[in-house]
Amino acid sequence: MSDATYTAPPPAPFRVRWWQPLLFWVIVNAWGFVERGGQPFAGHHPSPLQPPGWVFPVMWFTLNVFQIWGDIRLIDPARRLRSRGLLIGLQAVTWAIYATFSLVYFTLGSSILAAAWTVSFFVITSICIALIARDDRSIALIWTPLILWTGFASVVGIHNALINPDPLFGTPALW
Repeated sequence: MSDATYTAPPPAPFRVRWWQPLLFWVIVNAWGFVERGGQPFAGHHPSPLQPPGWVFPVMWFTLNVFQIWGDIRLIDPARRLRSRGLLIGLQAVTWAIYATFSLVYFTLGSSILAAAWTVSFFVITSICIALIARDDRSIALIWTPLILWTGFASVVGIHNALINPDPLFGTPALW
């Protein structure tokens, strides 16, 4: 027998393989792949502030890359982050909002819920950036395009909800 004391091996370095973020992206976009969008309901009038339709998949793909990139850095245990658990929870909520947006807007045809989803995404992302900026400015910068786009999209979504009726709630256009 040896008199040497046992020491645990050092922990393995944090590593994310290429297929893990890709699989996550496919899962959160699953309903969007099935529900191809278009007009939420007959007679829907898009807001004049709304960009052309081709802009949305390009922007959201780009924003998904930024958000996943920031999220990978967020879950890295080597980074000392005070609010990691809260931030992971808030990021999970934004992903749930993102994953269900096509359902509430295109499938259910609710411009009110679409506006609420968009504003909620903007508010939660703003909170995440404020929290993470104290500990890791690089993640805050990575997520900054999300608040720029969702801030603009919130204005468009609210305007869209005001100029259209909402068949889900049975409300008339307010403007």
